[in-house]
Amino acid sequence: MEAIDQLYWWVLIIAGLGTFIYMMFSDAFEMFEGWFNPAVILSFLALGAGIGLILNALAHVSPMIGLAVALVGSLALTTLLYLFVLLPLSNAEESIGLTDEALVGRVGRLTVPIPEGGYGEVLIETVTGSLLKTAQSFDGTSISTDHRVVIIEVKGNIAIVMPYDEPTIREEI
Repeated sequence: MEAIDQLYWWVLIIAGLGTFIYMMFSDAFEMFEGWFNPAVILSFLALGAGIGLILNALAHVSPMIGLAVALVGSLALTTLLYLFVLLPLSNAEESIGLTDEALVGRVGRLTVPIPEGGYGEVLIETVTGSLLKTAQSFDGTSISTDHRVVIIEVKGNIAIVMPYDEPTIREEI
């Protein structure tokens, strides 16, 4: 086995182990973004070593030419992987849950009445499921469970609500 083949094998083994460690502890590497993301660097190393091994085994080219082709090929494939897989995945939504900002303006119904100056509970129904939030009256008055409420704002995981009067259509007489 040539020295260059040993180098390729060692890089491939180290990149494989690094990828396994990165998968297990990926939350610790959140500070790295863009091209310095460990997934990009490890894929560059693994692809380069794999291309180099294949070239040495099948093409019987000069080791330096094989190394140059492996680096260029790895750079091209890693660029494609980053642009068409990793970048879209990093921009994708992580959850289908609602943020506190998305709750503002939603209409819900009280499951626990809000006493004067106290707290109750509001149920917000969405396409993806139902959400219960602790609720407090906007003006401090009591609101019974027979009222629908609208969320005005969310402060510290508590929905500030006020009674919601459904719009009605007046008939002209």
